Amino acid sequence: MATDKTFIDSIAEVREAGKKITFAELLDKTLHGKLIEVYIGDNYENVNYDDATINYAAVLIGKVVAAYAECLVLDCVYTDQKTKEHKFGNIVCLNERAIRTVTEVDASGVLRDTFLSTRDSRVIQDMVNGSK
Repeated sequence: MATDKTFIDSIAEVREAGKKITFAELLDKTLHGKLIEVYIGDNYENVNYDDATINYAAVLIGKVVAAYAECLVLDCVYTDQKTKEHKFGNIVCLNERAIRTVTEVDASGVLRDTFLSTRDSRVIQDMVNGSK
């Protein structure tokens, strides 16, 4: 599991070496071989009902394979159209400029769990301040 320290240490190592790397290369350095969820800031589908619309965010889930310059390479999960099973093996080259948010898929939750309401601000503030 990647932590804040993992990222801080990776950035410090790059700085100490006098290198400059891209965002994609930092993700590869820190999350190589790990399963991640990438939100690219769009909806892949909107389902309209009589009284509501449900938007499905455009999210890729895959293992980090490599990075070069602004290209992040993922071994993504896809749905096999014949068997309807989820499988790995769809190699995706993702331009880092398309990435809005990334998280490792682990016990800490997924991106959907991270997107909170503005009403949660006070609860979070209380949590930070040690109350509740």
